[in-house]
Amino acid sequence: MVNPLYDLPAIGQRMRLAWKASGLTQKEFFRRAGIASNTGNQYVQGVERPLLDNAIRLCEVYNLTLDYIYRGDPSGLRYEMRDAIAALRNNHK
Repeated sequence: MVNPLYDLPAIGQRMRLAWKASGLTQKEFFRRAGIASNTGNQYVQGVERPLLDNAIRLCEVYNLTLDYIYRGDPSGLRYEMRDAIAALRNNHK
């Protein structure tokens, strides 16, 4: 079993869902959190894991949680974000 903290494809998928749920472009999503677009792209592609300081900024700007980003636990998300992510997941099935 892969440790969820190092499951880069899964973390990338969650980053992609959070970005799309925001309604912003990928570049704007990461820019608003003070993260370079090329760094954000590496997160979304599952190439890199968000550094803690960047993950905290995403949490502060978009009301995400570290548990969601790193472990995939949506229970602490605000209902608007949780529902938007769930809708995106359902549309891709």
